[in-house]
Parts: sequence; structure tokens; C-alpha cells
Amino acid sequence: MKLSPAKVDQLSDNLLDYLMEVEGVLFQGTDGELLHALREIMTDELMIEERLDARVHKMLQAYKYEITTQRLKYDELFRKMRQQLIKDEDIVL
Repeated sequence: MKLSPAKVDQLSDNLLDYLMEVEGVLFQGTDGELLHALREIMTDELMIEERLDARVHKMLQAYKYEITTQRLKYDELFRKMRQQLIKDEDIVL
């Protein structure tokens, strides 16, 4: 994950503080429950990109021999395959 757990905690705290000041926002739960939910949501969203990168890496490993023997640029193939998956599956990063 590109953010540390401490940073996710800080951002969750800041977001909850901000939402508490917004007029018309009603909460159903304690501060602890809301912070826990915010942390989970943020962590899940941050992990989408990591799971995508791992998936692309695994797909390219199947073609490792061809990539090596044809002297293809792994980074370029990785970027192109990643962009194609994002487009095909409507992934939002």
C-alpha cells in the first residue's frame, strides 16, 4: 500500500472531523465505529492498485520466455497491459 497505516489513520480522523462539521450529515454509529469503517474503505481502495499490479505481473510471468527471447521491454508491456485491464474492466484508481 502506498500510504502507511498511520497516514490512513490520520486521513480517516481528518475526514471524520470534516464530516462532523458539515451541516446535514447524520451519523449512525459511534466515532470508533465510523473511524473503523473509514479506515477499511480507504485501505480497500488503496489496495485496488496493488492487486491490479500483482495481476498484471502474474499474467506477464506466463510470457516470461517470449519476453526474454524477443527482447521485449517488460516495463512497457506491463504499462500497456495495465492500461488495457483498467479500460476493459472500468477500474477506477
